Amino acid sequence: VALKAADIGIAMGQTGTDVSKEAADMILVKDDFYTIMAAIEEGKAIFHNIRNFVRFQLSTSIAALSLITLSTVFHFPNPLNAMQILWINIIMDGPPAQSLGVEPVDHDVLKRPPRKVTDSMIDKRLIAHIVTSATVIVVGTLCVFYAEMSDGKVTPRDTTMTFTCFVFFDMFNALSCRSQTKFLFEIGLFSNRFFIVAVVLSIIGQLAVIYLPPLQYVFQTEALSASGR
Repeated sequence: VALKAADIGIAMGQTGTDVSKEAADMILVKDDFYTIMAAIEEGKAIFHNIRNFVRFQLSTSIAALSLITLSTVFHFPNPLNAMQILWINIIMDGPPAQSLGVEPVDHDVLKRPPRKVTDSMIDKRLIAHIVTSATVIVVGTLCVFYAEMSDGKVTPRDTTMTFTCFVFFDMFNALSCRSQTKFLFEIGLFSNRFFIVAVVLSIIGQLAVIYLPPLQYVFQTEALSASGR
């Protein structure tokens, strides 16, 4: 009865009875309770990595959607075209988002209190992080866009600059999503090699979209110079 009533019933694999094994959710093959700690640590790490993934994906999607919505509602020129939005959501977000799912285990997770079974994954704190990140991306991108179109006309160079700034805002957003409780210097910039590779590949892809003529035609971009002219 106790094993059934528990959130996770645990039975001994070697000395436990057949009845307890049938009722248990987890069986310790070697009867070593220490292995439970490793399982809890890994489980908590997976849970937090999923939250980081969700935070990054939702904040980026909300930012892109907000840009288009604000432009449409207030009859402003669209800062991003359809192909650029697809590039951001499918190509640019893909590798960094996937790499957040394999962030190394933070051993401090065991120091945090257990969460309730009824707690939602997307809680108020996570929503606040998502809204804050999306707001920073939207405000920063719009500031760049309207600074570029100071002459009142929207040119391919203006949209390219806006597009590129959005992408780099997004990369910094990915960096901030690696942990919700620690700063980047605490977890280490290079502790997740998959993340670094993903960001580098994303930046290379963005540069290709800007500077390769065939991709310039598809995404309606223009080569940017170091001077910004």
